[in-house]
Amino acid sequence: MISKLIKKPMPQGLPERYEHPSVNRGEVHITRNVASNWFSQRWLRLHPMVQVFLIYLISRVVTSLIMLTYASKQEVTWQTPTAQPGFFEFANLWDAAWYRHIANDLYPTQLPEQQGLVTENAWAFMPLFPLMVRGIMAISGLPFEVITVCISLIAGFGCAYGLYQLLIKFTNHNTAMFSVVLLCVGPISPIFQVGYAEALHFWMLTALLRLMVARQWYTMLPLIFIASFTRPTGLAWAFTLALYIGYRYWNCYWKEREAFHMREQRAVWVAAIFSGIMGLAWLIIAGIVTGHPRAYLETEYAWRRHYTGDKETLPFTPWFHGADFWFGQPVGTIVVLVILVGVALWLSSRVLHRFGIEIRLWAIAYFSYIFAVFFPQSSTFRMIMPMFPAIVAPLALPRSPVYRVCAIICSVLAQVVWIHWMWFVIGRDWTPP
Repeated sequence: MISKLIKKPMPQGLPERYEHPSVNRGEVHITRNVASNWFSQRWLRLHPMVQVFLIYLISRVVTSLIMLTYASKQEVTWQTPTAQPGFFEFANLWDAAWYRHIANDLYPTQLPEQQGLVTENAWAFMPLFPLMVRGIMAISGLPFEVITVCISLIAGFGCAYGLYQLLIKFTNHNTAMFSVVLLCVGPISPIFQVGYAEALHFWMLTALLRLMVARQWYTMLPLIFIASFTRPTGLAWAFTLALYIGYRYWNCYWKEREAFHMREQRAVWVAAIFSGIMGLAWLIIAGIVTGHPRAYLETEYAWRRHYTGDKETLPFTPWFHGADFWFGQPVGTIVVLVILVGVALWLSSRVLHRFGIEIRLWAIAYFSYIFAVFFPQSSTFRMIMPMFPAIVAPLALPRSPVYRVCAIICSVLAQVVWIHWMWFVIGRDWTPP
């Protein structure tokens, strides 16, 4: 179908950009007398960046208090060598230990094995975040724990403001700002102040989506390079751009409602192919350094062998294997099918049209990538968080003050649940975040 569309001459006189009719930038107010309210008047006079900063600051204080409460109850475990660790130590558990290992000792040239199988090792983690920490440690002399938290805090603010800048292109200030609130107080928002690479990647993601909306394809290339070595999402972004190319061909040659000039076509193809190459780059580097062509894949399999044994899971099967492990059959398969139907309904819903095609395509591509390669376990909630633009934006649309207050309270309570079950360590804990 695409090849047939490409061969057709581009219709003349098409507009440069098509925008779905449901996009609505009209401003809304929560109450009729908002303009007369003393606090609201002064709040609205603040620059959006200042508003986002204050929201982010308050949310991080709330999360810090929750984390400190749990840190004060933390006992000695395999993750915590001392009881009642300080905030920075408590914020650097789980995968942060692997980033610490990379920052100190880099990557192994020989894969560790046990009974002929590759075991868990540092090659599962992308290098940008730990190498950035390593460089700052060398320059500043600050400890690993402080640097990782500071990077995450700064990147988290960049992500929050980046989300606002992205959504304001499609909706009003009120909705865009409440989307930021939901992001900052969301169940997985503690990730913005722990020793993980996620906050840094989320910041880059909002920047990539904004560049995609602005159609600045060549400007996107350096960021694709950096993002691909921060979290393993290069293939997901390549798929996003491939879907976008198909969408633009459809709009131009079939629907005849938007131009797609050859110069732009070449630029998007360059970005998509480059992203695909970067998505495979770490696999190639790991294979060259270790002399093991499947070094990265075998390392990833090492984590899921706790659930699958020696069985290798083919693409698009891990969720079914995981559901079988957790629920058995036939309940496991039913659960996966229900999730797939629910996600499909959400991503095809009319409400997402209000926030542009770019956010929708990223969510479709990223979920497809996660469904293809990720084995679902306790990290699933963190792994699906890159879909946050497609999640928080629609949830920010209702204007009711009661709804918004309840949404904030429920989000904070969900943070407590996530920290309790995922981050807080109880004995030989099996729920890594």
